[in-house]
Amino acid sequence: MTVPDLSNYEFEIFKKFSSHEAMPLAEQWLNRLIGLPEIRYGAVTGELRRGKYSIEHIDIVLAADNLEEAQTSIKDAIYPTFVQEENATHLSLLLHSGIKLVVWLAEPKDYIGQLLRTTGSDNHLARLSQAALKKGYQLFESNENTSIFLQKVEKEEEIYRKLNLPWIPPELRESGDEVDFPERYHLNELVSPADIQSDLHVHSTWSDGKNSIAEMAEAGIQRGLSFISICDHSPFLLSKYQDASYFYEQAEEITRVNQDLAGQFTVLRGVEVDIMPDGTLDLPVELLEKMDLVVASMHVQLDQPREIATARLIRAIENPYVNIIGHPGGRIYPMLDVIDLDWERVYRAASFNQVALEINSHKSHPIFDDKKARAAADMGVYIALNSDSHNSGMMANSRFGIALARRADLKSDQVINTWSIGHLKLWLHQKRA
Repeated sequence: MTVPDLSNYEFEIFKKFSSHEAMPLAEQWLNRLIGLPEIRYGAVTGELRRGKYSIEHIDIVLAADNLEEAQTSIKDAIYPTFVQEENATHLSLLLHSGIKLVVWLAEPKDYIGQLLRTTGSDNHLARLSQAALKKGYQLFESNENTSIFLQKVEKEEEIYRKLNLPWIPPELRESGDEVDFPERYHLNELVSPADIQSDLHVHSTWSDGKNSIAEMAEAGIQRGLSFISICDHSPFLLSKYQDASYFYEQAEEITRVNQDLAGQFTVLRGVEVDIMPDGTLDLPVELLEKMDLVVASMHVQLDQPREIATARLIRAIENPYVNIIGHPGGRIYPMLDVIDLDWERVYRAASFNQVALEINSHKSHPIFDDKKARAAADMGVYIALNSDSHNSGMMANSRFGIALARRADLKSDQVINTWSIGHLKLWLHQKRA
């Protein structure tokens, strides 16, 4: 058994919390605190605002006219939640879930400066402070106070403009290089939620999903999508089927759903097919060729040695019917299964064979992270950005995948989910031609 080196992975599973759990908590607390009469407005900040997959704690910044009264009101409202520490500008709370919540306070004139400071990262702020000093400005008076330079600005863009810098999206504020070399980044071209037209990996009750195909289509419509691909599992992972004949019945249902939708929305016929230990696929060619789209994924024997695991995945990539590799690299939930891969070889194979690698928005699959997505895209690999939804509500998790894609500095046209259905079908056809 090969034990992969986990030291470079951001999630550090034993130390941090997933944004999938932390962001809803942050939003709940933000809404609760903004409802207090002493609070004017606020925002989620810190690592969550930067789109990190895993976080140390939750940060919220609030604007109030009187900070002392606001702090008293907050403490009354949160009782009996334990306050770990407090001073004039912040409160640290330990939530029942075990996550620390830090509530930052600022007067309205200082709010944007406090939002900038609490967003971070430390590297970004250090480089930004250096840029300010070169112009004779001091960015921060102390670790928790903004300077006069940052007061009375209405948007972060004004701060960057004063420093002759373009506004840098929060997701890119990490290394500090984005301050020194902004021209290297796609600051105005980052993929955004408004760009996403499809979700190309969702499940239904035909495998292990909780909703029907029609219900998943309705969820896609509610999310403003134009089409989805139903990618139920091949029979290898399913005990309820003896063979793959259920895909023929499913195809009839997809046809009926599309007829009912009357062109207002489209459901593609897809599959998530298992990549077997030798790299072959868990479906015969006569079924694969009938699919609009094929997602191929590794679910078993993920502890193979690097050479074998890499060859296995590349064999699947080279299959003429495979369009997307699902959640490459393994999973961290419900158990830690990380595949030891030669990633550069995988990227080269995916680029050459026109196969997209998937940013999977499910909380189990952060292995193909922003660094890997950036490296793959730099080698000409297209990226798929899917929810891997097993119920209609999980489609909302796409926001975490979008944040990861933005941290990877991906442009809209590098993500196949931003393409029209005509563009996507042309790409799919070219692979099989």
